Amino acid sequence: MSIELEYALEHKNDPAVLCCRMEPGEISHHNLEDPAIFPDLVDTGLLKLDGCLTIGQCLGATLKETSDSLTPLTAEIVDNIQDPAADEEEAPAEEAAPAAAPAMAVPAGTQVTFGGGVVKLYIAEGKDIAIEFPV
Repeated sequence: MSIELEYALEHKNDPAVLCCRMEPGEISHHNLEDPAIFPDLVDTGLLKLDGCLTIGQCLGATLKETSDSLTPLTAEIVDNIQDPAADEEEAPAEEAAPAAAPAMAVPAGTQVTFGGGVVKLYIAEGKDIAIEFPV
């Protein structure tokens, strides 16, 4: 599924992968997959990110050849690779600190872990209930 421009800019240092088949032309946020799903795809061997460019390098760049969905964008198939560092030099030096996640009260015997874009919740009481959902 494609991502919004604001989300793409927040994840400009994450790998750039096509969300759907794309003909040669300019790459926009509409062509890029949500990087939150990559850990699971890499773990299962469905996606390899070796040599993959970042989202910041690909926004506004040009795809050279028709490519299928879930194709990692590499220098071999992308022209006019962008330099996101140039944009950072123009940005103000002072940035707002990210908001802290709200504290969560959990009952005794409960374990919450975060990793790979997934929240895993284990509740010991109540016949070992385990809940996982993407974040």
